[in-house]
Amino acid sequence: MSVFLAVLIFIFLFVPGLLSPFTEGAQEETVVSNRVADGLTKSMLGSPERPYRLDRYCTVEFFDDQAAPASCAGSWSGGQPVESQVGLDPTRQHLNVTIYGNVSTAGSGSDRLCWDDTAEAIVEEGNASATCSVPFSRGETAPTNNDQSVTATRVVSLDHHDVTVSVEVW
Repeated sequence: MSVFLAVLIFIFLFVPGLLSPFTEGAQEETVVSNRVADGLTKSMLGSPERPYRLDRYCTVEFFDDQAAPASCAGSWSGGQPVESQVGLDPTRQHLNVTIYGNVSTAGSGSDRLCWDDTAEAIVEEGNASATCSVPFSRGETAPTNNDQSVTATRVVSLDHHDVTVSVEVW
């Protein structure tokens, strides 16, 4: 009887662990979010020679959904879903790219940033004294009931400010 119980306990404790690598998870989204975050911060919005240093002009054009200027290392066409511009299939994967940071004394550090055409400067979106011409956010917002979303973040330099690029994939 004790051998039977030992075998039964073994089955209930170890078999689920043996089968867990075959259950579906967010592994694909993890790889995709890291690949997109690296691609944006190391080359598309900057230069491979200076990774994690975004070019202001390229960044504004990307978030304004314009075609990539010739001076940018990355190449993308305007008017396309952000998923297509970073090399994903928009029918299979969804993506949101947002830049957060603090570029003034009024910011909190986690404010969404945007481009102000009037001041020709990067400002916090909630800054009352600035006009937000181009919000630094592309893509849909992830559904709140989706537990398969994955976020990759990179701290980069943009126009002499430390900012955070957040890439969320679901």
